[in-house]
Amino acid sequence: MDASTQSTELTGSFTAAAWDRIAPVMAEIEVLPLLTRLSDGTLPPEVFRHYILQDALYLKHYARCLAIVAAKAPDNAQVLRFLGSAQKAITVEQGLHAGFLTQFGISSEDVTAAEPSPSCFAYTNFLLATAYHSSYAVALSSILPCFWIYWHVGEAIKNRPAIEGNAFQAWINTYGDPQFAAGAREVIALTDIAARAASPSERAQMMDVFVRASQYEWMFWDSAWRLETWPV
Repeated sequence: MDASTQSTELTGSFTAAAWDRIAPVMAEIEVLPLLTRLSDGTLPPEVFRHYILQDALYLKHYARCLAIVAAKAPDNAQVLRFLGSAQKAITVEQGLHAGFLTQFGISSEDVTAAEPSPSCFAYTNFLLATAYHSSYAVALSSILPCFWIYWHVGEAIKNRPAIEGNAFQAWINTYGDPQFAAGAREVIALTDIAARAASPSERAQMMDVFVRASQYEWMFWDSAWRLETWPV
C-alpha cells in the first residue's frame, strides 16, 4: 500500500483532509530538482553532501521533538505506540546517514562543525516550539508531514525503473521500505485518534501546523538544491 492509497482509505478522517489540503505543496515537492535527480542518479555530489549534512542536523532536533510529543500523549498505550513508531523511523534514518556520511567522505568532525541552513534552522525551531508549547494533538500534527511526505516520496521513486549504479539507491530503498511505511502509518493513525478527541479550535490548529510543516519540507529540499547558506 502506498502513501496515496493510504490517504484514500482515510477518507473522512482528519489526516485525509490534511493530505488533501497540502495537494499544491505536494505537487511542488514531486517536481523538485533534488528529488528528480536523486531518483535518476544525476544529483551533483556536493548537493547531496549539503543535503545529508543538513538532514543529520535536522534529525538531531526532530528526535527531541518526538520525545516531547510522546511525553504529552494522553495514556501509556499511545506513549508506547508513538515511541515505537518514532524509534523505527529514527533507527532507519540514522543507519542511512551513517552509510552516506562514509560514502561521501563526511567525517564526524564535519557534522559537528556544520551549521544549520536558514531553512533547516527555521524548520527545526518551528517544530521544537510547537512541541514545547502546544497540546499533544497539535504537536503530533506538526511532526506528521516528515513521516508521511518521506514515505510518499520514497514510494514514488521506488516504483520508477531502477538506475544501475545509482549512488543514492540506499536513500530510495530506505524511504520505500515497509519498515518506514509502517512507522508512518502508525503516526497517521495516532493523529486521527488525537483529532477525534480534539476541540474544533484545536483541530484548526492541527491543520495549520500540518500545512506549515509541509511547506517547510519543500523549503528544506529546495534549500539543499540551492546549497543555501546564511546570506550575511
